[in-house]
Amino acid sequence: MECDPKGAGARPELCRQAGVKAYPTWVLGGERREGVLSLDQLAELSRFRYASESGKR
Repeated sequence: MECDPKGAGARPELCRQAGVKAYPTWVLGGERREGVLSLDQLAELSRFRYASESGKR
């Protein structure tokens, strides 16, 4: 959901209720992480398989 009050379709009240204090905030595998994540990090945490530029996937 969009937490930035200036963002399209923003839902800042839902973000507050969910305890989101910074963004981006990710909840993956039951764990909350704050901050920017690389595509490789997101893929690993979400168990998504793809062919990355680094050839790791």
